[in-house]
Amino acid sequence: MTTAAIDTGVARRSLAPLGLAALILAYIPVNFTFGSVNVLADDIGSDLRAGAAGQQLVLAAYTTAFAATLVIAGRLGDRMGRRRLLAIGSAGVVVLSVATALAPNLATAVALRVLLGVAAGLLTPQVLSTIQATAHGALRTWGLMLFTAMSGVATILGQLAAGALGSLLSAHDGWRAVQIATAAIAALGLAGLVAVPESRSDAALALDGSGAATLGASLLLVVVPLTLGPTLGWPVWAVVVLVAGAALLVAFGAQQARSERRGRLPIVPPSVLRITVVRRGLLMTLLFFTTYGAMLYELSALAKARFGMGALGAALLVLGFGLAFVAVSISMPRLLPVLGAHTMTVAAVAQAVVLAALGALAIAGADGFWAYEIVLVPLGVTQAMMFGPVLQTVVTRAPEWAGGVASGLFTTMQQLGLTLGVAVLGGVFWATERSAGLDPALGLVFGIHALCALVFAALARSIARR
Repeated sequence: MTTAAIDTGVARRSLAPLGLAALILAYIPVNFTFGSVNVLADDIGSDLRAGAAGQQLVLAAYTTAFAATLVIAGRLGDRMGRRRLLAIGSAGVVVLSVATALAPNLATAVALRVLLGVAAGLLTPQVLSTIQATAHGALRTWGLMLFTAMSGVATILGQLAAGALGSLLSAHDGWRAVQIATAAIAALGLAGLVAVPESRSDAALALDGSGAATLGASLLLVVVPLTLGPTLGWPVWAVVVLVAGAALLVAFGAQQARSERRGRLPIVPPSVLRITVVRRGLLMTLLFFTTYGAMLYELSALAKARFGMGALGAALLVLGFGLAFVAVSISMPRLLPVLGAHTMTVAAVAQAVVLAALGALAIAGADGFWAYEIVLVPLGVTQAMMFGPVLQTVVTRAPEWAGGVASGLFTTMQQLGLTLGVAVLGGVFWATERSAGLDPALGLVFGIHALCALVFAALARSIARR
């Protein structure tokens, strides 16, 4: 069956507000885990007798498996039923989070974190594609914006919970208590899925096993060296593996194009990527999260180096930023009709100005905690005005039969961006910090962030024109 012959599937039941709340709750553990374990990496290393490389391996186990699963999980949800995959993923998060809390050694923790990443990857695309397929009118817009807000809320909650429990409990108990908290949240989300309607694509979607295997392998080969390379000083094997992953991604693209020309429906149909707005929206997503991931990394280093703050202090430094991001994200359904098609363009230009101010503050050697906090609040506003609309652009402009594909691609770009940000811009930051000091390093990277925001603005302007 060719893609032109596919009719859009219609869900038997529409999503109600209670079902939307259940979907958003089910999504919380994904970013809660990411935020909390990043903060507690030192405690995990101390408890499991792991050095810097071991700590990075624990982090990479989750993020790598998560990134490699997303697009494949989107296809599985379209084919087998999205609520079914949500339930499997959520149940997996419950069981594996508890098992991780009981991990006796590093090897066990890494293995369980790989499986946890797979479980999180199974459920994440289903949240977006279910909203797109079963919500209608204003509820669909609200759903996408609440998904945006919860991305920030869950990360901040994870950081705060990790900081608080890490301060109150020992290194052995603190990070394990966070895993139990993750399991409890996932269990609540799993129980709420009875309010979510089942949906699937009406297209004849084959699994495309060879395409899925090629995509998963290429993402693993890209994400692993990007995650471990900076910590290990970029050994030769990391560079070789990264180049091999990039080459395999190119081969994957050619494979998918051949499959579609033969009338099949590959796991990532090139016809979806040929939609200009979708393609540019995915590029904007990658750009946004590359700078976002790097910024959180750099601000954490700032909090520890300049203010002598531990894990909880690093979370408090971005608290105002996070609250502003969440508040504006929730308000976007009301703001978008007023702000119009150029919302992302204006927000990105404003973000460039704020980032330039942040860089100037760093270069001036400002050592006031509240000075940074005040500048970060408008940054949270502009980020919300960019993230929500770009998510809506990618998910709503893709054909409904490819809802899982679009959701998987968006979240894959999100995860790749976060990894790239820490590896590339974080590497630039530390190289400059070692040679010139903290203030010039912060000034340089925030200047790069500002330039990236201007590129985002140019792409957003091109989309608005279309």
